[in-house]
Amino acid sequence: MMDSGGVPMTMPVQPANTGNNGGGFGWGGDGAWWIIILFLFAFCGWGNGGFGGFGGGFGGNGAAIQGALTRADINDGFAINNLQSGINAIQQGICDASYALNNAIQQGFANTNMGMMQGFNGVQSQICNLGAQLAQCCCDIRSAIQEVNYNMSMQTNMLQNTMNSNTRDIIDSQNSTGRAILDKLCQMEYNGLNDKYQAALAEVQSLRTAQNIYQQNAYLTANNEAQTAELIRRLGKDYPVNAVVVQPSTPVTFPTNCCGQFNGGGWGGNCNQCGNC
Repeated sequence: MMDSGGVPMTMPVQPANTGNNGGGFGWGGDGAWWIIILFLFAFCGWGNGGFGGFGGGFGGNGAAIQGALTRADINDGFAINNLQSGINAIQQGICDASYALNNAIQQGFANTNMGMMQGFNGVQSQICNLGAQLAQCCCDIRSAIQEVNYNMSMQTNMLQNTMNSNTRDIIDSQNSTGRAILDKLCQMEYNGLNDKYQAALAEVQSLRTAQNIYQQNAYLTANNEAQTAELIRRLGKDYPVNAVVVQPSTPVTFPTNCCGQFNGGGWGGNCNQCGNC
């Protein structure tokens, strides 16, 4: 069937629109069929002629007229349906455009948000990198300070050891010098004491020698006197008696030097003449 514009008219079996108008709640979509029913009831009458019904619908031409009006109404219904379909298409296009615009806006906001997030992530990453660099810098500075402190400690220890060694050498040198001086003084004192001791020993030896000679002389004198007395006792009166008093014999003394030795060479008791004792 063709409408007045030459467009084939078809009754849609299934709604082409799935929007709010496709649910039968407006003009168009799958709810356009009831418009045709309204036109049929309006022009064909409600049971017996509708608006007048040309004699209540019981005239001779009622059936023919009713059939013509029904076809016209059907054509008008299809035309209105096509108009409603166009309006629905326009509405669908507007909806699609709005949906596309909304999607574009949302996509734009999403891209903007993504860009901002990426920017924030980049800034945060740079801040993290800067923090890591600062931490590494602090670690490097701390390590350098520790190395400097270690080197200073080692140098201080070396200087202290050198000072201790020098002080020890000075003290050892002073001790060695002091010991040498003390040893020399001790040796000198020993030599002096030894000289005095040797002189005293020589004097004692001389006194002993003189004492021995004196004792020997006394012994000889006593022995001679004893022998003389014994001879007188044995001889008795037969022994002539001198008219002159005879003095007892004088002990014989031998000249000695300073060392207590016999000095028969006439040296005058000089120790330099007799040499060492």
